[in-house]
Amino acid sequence: MNVIVKINQINRTSLIDWESFGIEDNINEQPNLCNFTIRVFEGQSFKPEISDVVEIYDGNLKIFGGKVIRVGSSSSSDLNFYEVEAKDYTLDLDRVLVTERFDDMAGNEIIAFIIDNYLSGSGVTYGNLNCPIVVSVIVFDQTSVSKCLTELCELLNYSWYIDYDKDLHLFAKNEKPAPFNLSDDSSNTYIRDSLVIDSDLSQLRNVVIIEGGEITSDYPRTNTQVGNGTKKSFATDYKFANKPTVKIGGVVMNVGIDFLDNDVSFDCLWNFNEKYIRFVNAPVSNVVIEMSGQYLIPIMVQVEDEGSISQYGRFEFSKVDKNIKSSEEAKMYGEAQLGAYAFTIREGAFRTYESGLSSGQTISINLISRNISESFLIMRVSLKMLTASHGEWTVELATMRTLGIISFLQKLLIDQRKKITLNEDVVLKKYYVLSETANFDENITVKIKEQDYQLLGMTEDILKDPFGAGVKPDFVLAPYVPTGQTDPEREFYLDRAFLS
Repeated sequence: MNVIVKINQINRTSLIDWESFGIEDNINEQPNLCNFTIRVFEGQSFKPEISDVVEIYDGNLKIFGGKVIRVGSSSSSDLNFYEVEAKDYTLDLDRVLVTERFDDMAGNEIIAFIIDNYLSGSGVTYGNLNCPIVVSVIVFDQTSVSKCLTELCELLNYSWYIDYDKDLHLFAKNEKPAPFNLSDDSSNTYIRDSLVIDSDLSQLRNVVIIEGGEITSDYPRTNTQVGNGTKKSFATDYKFANKPTVKIGGVVMNVGIDFLDNDVSFDCLWNFNEKYIRFVNAPVSNVVIEMSGQYLIPIMVQVEDEGSISQYGRFEFSKVDKNIKSSEEAKMYGEAQLGAYAFTIREGAFRTYESGLSSGQTISINLISRNISESFLIMRVSLKMLTASHGEWTVELATMRTLGIISFLQKLLIDQRKKITLNEDVVLKKYYVLSETANFDENITVKIKEQDYQLLGMTEDILKDPFGAGVKPDFVLAPYVPTGQTDPEREFYLDRAFLS
């Protein structure tokens, strides 16, 4: 192997502690991870930072791409150690929240809108979308982009992932072949004694009961009752597919829709969900009431695998899917379930020194020596480096039989032109913070400093002996206010005044 580690497009391979190096490649929307430790010697200044771009190559093959999400640091002697954890570009899909409603749009169009309007400038592209199924209504209320993708895929039985070049993939099922398969003649492509295949009985189902939607009966039915003069509402017993015909004593009545039509315009009103006819006026006693029409029949189908039952006993399973609109569809769905689960689920793993395998690929294992001949889906691929140039991949497998159900569900949605609805009744509220900038101009005129002064004139009028010549003040007990200059009375304070 020739592993090259680039951080922000700069080769940092020489700094890697290879015993710490590992890559985990998980299937579909599950994020892929990369871990390694960087050793920085005295005199070197490099330090990894959060959000640094990490790219890992084996020669020219890119085996990881993502961003740093955690950096731990420690030191010993003249070395600094940085423990780095990187996550693939699903990280960019979790940075913003989507608040949108989509009506009558294909899956491709919904995702393209979200990327264009919420991830503009992030570098995320969508060159591998393959979902033409129309969604009637889907609402996202402050939901991360990755969660939007997951909810949409769960609704449509699709899968998604973002690759190491930040391109988004949306697809019906994993069907990309692995670059090599395992056989008796290809022992050089894998470590021969590492292959382990296990059988799992926990998901076994060999009797499948499918409950679908409802279909209209081929022939009508009539419900007959007798009035008593006071009773107005009569149960129809059947859920009529269309407005029924109602007769009283053989006379056809004018039938309306309960809660939609006005009583004054009709003789009686029909309630579809509650299955009754309500008369405006109670039918007279002993009169015969006839309610007839084509009714709805629930779809219920049971399919069995006799070979599996004989080998393992009965394992029953039921499924309700109202999108199924015919007995034939229900039968096909049940047979798809049997095809996937009528026999034990097989899982496995092996190790290899060869690069090129990735999650989501399909690999065939044909080993006559071990009586194995089956195709598997690669669920996880993990790389552990042993030395700077020697690494080992661990590959985890799951049976391909379950993909038969996915294929059937996709065909059901596309061929029948089903429209899917999610969160139709959610009321969205978007709040915007307005930011405005106001510019002001201020003109200041500087004037030369000037002196300002005024002339003030004062006069002084002095009276000598205002009380008269030789007349002294006449002291009175305070408080007292003299009536004028010639008033000889003045205030006298006992605690502090002196007579002289």
